[in-house]
Amino acid sequence: MGAILAARGTLQRALSSRTVFSPDSQHRVIPTRHALRRFTWLAAVLPLIMLAACASAPAPESPPATGHTASAPPPARYNISRFPIEHYDQDVDHWIRPDAPGYDQPLLSAQEQTRRFDALRARYFGTAPRDPSPWNGTWLATSLLNAGGAAQLADSQARRVSRFDNSRPGIRKTYGENFQPHTQAWIRAIESNMALAQLDADHASWQYDPHRRGITVENALVRLLPTNDPAFYDFREAGEGYPFDALQDSALRPGTPVYTLARSQDGAWLLVYSPDLVGWIDARTVASVDAHFVTTWRDAAQRSLGAIVRGDATLSDTVPGTTTALYRTFAPIGTVLPLVQSRDGRQMAMFPIADAQRQAQVRTTALDASGFVRMPWTLTPRHMAQVMKQQIGRPYGWGNTLFYNDCSAETRSLFAPFGVWLQRHSSDQLRAGRRTDLRNADIDTRLRTLAERGRPLMTLIHINGHIMLYLGNAERDGVSVPMTYQNVWGLSPADNSRRNVIGGSVILPLLKTYPEDPAVRSLAGKSLFEISVIGGDESNESTPSPGVDSTEEMPQ
Repeated sequence: MGAILAARGTLQRALSSRTVFSPDSQHRVIPTRHALRRFTWLAAVLPLIMLAACASAPAPESPPATGHTASAPPPARYNISRFPIEHYDQDVDHWIRPDAPGYDQPLLSAQEQTRRFDALRARYFGTAPRDPSPWNGTWLATSLLNAGGAAQLADSQARRVSRFDNSRPGIRKTYGENFQPHTQAWIRAIESNMALAQLDADHASWQYDPHRRGITVENALVRLLPTNDPAFYDFREAGEGYPFDALQDSALRPGTPVYTLARSQDGAWLLVYSPDLVGWIDARTVASVDAHFVTTWRDAAQRSLGAIVRGDATLSDTVPGTTTALYRTFAPIGTVLPLVQSRDGRQMAMFPIADAQRQAQVRTTALDASGFVRMPWTLTPRHMAQVMKQQIGRPYGWGNTLFYNDCSAETRSLFAPFGVWLQRHSSDQLRAGRRTDLRNADIDTRLRTLAERGRPLMTLIHINGHIMLYLGNAERDGVSVPMTYQNVWGLSPADNSRRNVIGGSVILPLLKTYPEDPAVRSLAGKSLFEISVIGGDESNESTPSPGVDSTEEMPQ
């Protein structure tokens, strides 16, 4: 066993003063301790390469090679360091000030917020012909369950198989959890289990069937293919390997309506249409719903819908005849559930469980009003800060790995309690507001335009597959800079050779250069830079129904 330790020195400068943003768009200068660290040595602790022997003594080492050969492995690359995020104030109240005059003023008009909430509720539970709910047979029959929809879905699934087939020429190779490339037998077994013939429009099951309606009873990871096996790109490349499983797409929360489009041959996986996207989920996370359940759930959701605003709320009910609480699952921030009142006046959340026949049954649990709010919750800086305080500092989860958020899942969770539905992938979220494309502008123009046109707390910034929320401008070293809230993996230099990892949800300024690592590219200097103001003039683009395929986005 051996270990390599590398260290390099970097000159650090701390913030000499900060201007904090208040929701009424006024800047206030708050002096802070001037810190100057002339030489801070950051040691990058490198992974230990561990070798295990069975019972015999280790074999003698081979002599070093004199040159590259076809069988010689490429040199190992130690390309990860830790970004010192503690250099930047992570106290939400310092940036969204409770004493600001606009702290309790709505950021959307009541009419606009109601319109957006109605659209969100229709996407989940609607019955009108154009409501893209998974339980809406009229919409499904005309928009997805037809010859065109079948062909599109079958083509999408076939392309996914091809994308992960290492035997195909020109395919970017993927590896398993053991660092070995996936074999042809591996992808053929997955393809066989998909039983793609059932996606043929002529197949007997390819028509709307109310018995295919369901609801998630657990948090469900959404996979591009029906397997729990990961597919990593070359771990020696910066930004690849764990946690970037290319097969991991998203997650569905408890109580999400779904419609089953296909079932794997072994019955372990369901290809489902959900309000957000199409993908494969574990069959054990879904229960079937009958007409009575659908009516009960819809009616309750129309009367009052609530959202989780405190991290990972417990959903439990009581064992019949006892006072013992039975844990069922947890509900992340942004989970949407019907809100009801108990006979004694307590606020309750409805949630589904599966019985022994995998049929959905309704249960209720008491949730405190501070963690479960009636939708649409008024979109004020106070309420936005309340949700942000619950989410900040949580780890980054690519495609909701381990049920943590990535960048776009973070913004979705942040806005959901207010009835503002955002699409799952970052580039699509810009449809929520008035867009300004600044890809051809230089970095100074981008930052100036953001300050001039952006609305604090209501402006999304999209850069190359990554999205963040604009908080307002602050002063740093006498220069006004944008502050952002984002869930980000890390920063990279222009040659993409390494990552300075942040790995979570943070408050971070958009600087042209970061003193902790001057070689990394500014997030504002990427090739793509777009902003979208929610509540501004509406985008001319219509919000589409969930697509049958997912675009591959670039981790930061």
